Amino acid sequence: MGIGKAGLKESKSPDILVVALPYPCVASFVFTDNYFKAGSVIYSEGIARERERISAFVVNSGNANCGTGEEGIKHAKMMAEQVAKLLDIPKEEVLVFSTGIIGKSLPIERVLEGIEEACQNLQPLDLKRASETISTTDRFPKYSFATFDNLETFGFAKGAGMIHPSMATMLAFVFTNAKVDYLALRRMHERITERTFNSITVDGCKSTNDAFGIISLGEVEADLQAVELELQKVSESLAKQIVADGEGATKVIKVSVRSAITEVKAREIAKAIATSLLVKTAVFGRDPNWGRIAAAAGSTIFPIDPFKIEIYVGGYLLYDGKPHDENLPKAKKHLEEDKEVEITIELNEGEYEWTYYSSDIGYDYVKLNAEYTT
Repeated sequence: MGIGKAGLKESKSPDILVVALPYPCVASFVFTDNYFKAGSVIYSEGIARERERISAFVVNSGNANCGTGEEGIKHAKMMAEQVAKLLDIPKEEVLVFSTGIIGKSLPIERVLEGIEEACQNLQPLDLKRASETISTTDRFPKYSFATFDNLETFGFAKGAGMIHPSMATMLAFVFTNAKVDYLALRRMHERITERTFNSITVDGCKSTNDAFGIISLGEVEADLQAVELELQKVSESLAKQIVADGEGATKVIKVSVRSAITEVKAREIAKAIATSLLVKTAVFGRDPNWGRIAAAAGSTIFPIDPFKIEIYVGGYLLYDGKPHDENLPKAKKHLEEDKEVEITIELNEGEYEWTYYSSDIGYDYVKLNAEYTT
C-alpha cells in the first residue's frame, strides 16, 4: 500500500490510499443502491461488471466526488489511469473509491499528485494506517484479522455516519489468502453482505459512495465453507466496529428476532426495531421502554401476535403477553453498564431468525451533523 496527501481533509492528514496487489486477483465488489451515486461508484461499477480480477485500487478521503456531474466520472477515470501508469498495470484493473463531503469538485491535480506520492512509497499493507487514511468522521480506525489453519482473512473499513442497510454505507475491503473462483466468491459475497454490512444501521441514511469488496489472493487451497465462515467473521467484526463508531453513539444495539415463520419476516422486524428513533433514543437514555420495541415490531407488513411474542432486554423478560415490571430494574442496569445492549424478540411461530446491529442516537449526533459542512 501507499499513502499520499492531496489536502482534502481539514486536518491535513493523509487522504490518498493506493493498494497494489501482487498480481491480478479475483475480486467481488458491491456498491450502494442509492440512485444518486458518486462519480467513483459509477466508474468502478462499470469496471467491476466487466472484470473478475483487479490489480489495484485507490481511495481518496475528504471529498465524495459526488454531485459534480460528468466531471466526477472523468476524475475517477483520471485517478485510475494515474495508478495504472505509475504501477505499469492495465487501467481496467484499477478501481476507484471516494468518501467525504458531497457536492464539491475534486481538486484533481492535487489528487493526482497525492496518488503519485502514494505509488512511490509502497509498503506492506498496514490495516490500521489504511483505515485511518480513508476515514472521515470516524473516531477510531476499523480493521480485523483472523486465522484458521492455513487460512488468513483480514480487512479494513471506514464509516460512522450515513449508515443504513442496502449496501450499508461505508467503505470496506476484506481479503482472503484462499484460492476462490469468481462465481463462488460472488455467491459467498452476496450472502455475507446480507448478514453483515446490509444488517447494520446508525441513522437510517443511505450513502452515495458505499462499496464493499472481497479479494481472493489465491495463495492457498482451502475448504470453501471454512473460507466463507472466516470472511463472515471478519466482515461482521468490521460492521460492528462501524456501528460502535456511530456519530455520537454510546451503545451498540444487537437486535435479534427469533422463531419467525420466514427469514424475510425476521429480517424486516429486526430492521424496524433497529432503525426506530424511539428505540435508539430510549437506549441512549438508558430507559428499558419495551413499549417502543413492541410498537416497532408491529409496524411492518408482517403480522405478529401480541399475545405470543416475548420481549427481552439484556436477557430479562419484559413482556410475554403481559408486562413483567419486576424485571425493569435489571434491564435498566444492563442499559447503564453494558456497552452492547441486547434486544431479543421471540415470535414463537417458526424456526427462522435474523440479527441487526444498530447504535443509539444522542446529542452529539445532532451537533456533528448540524455543523458538518460549516
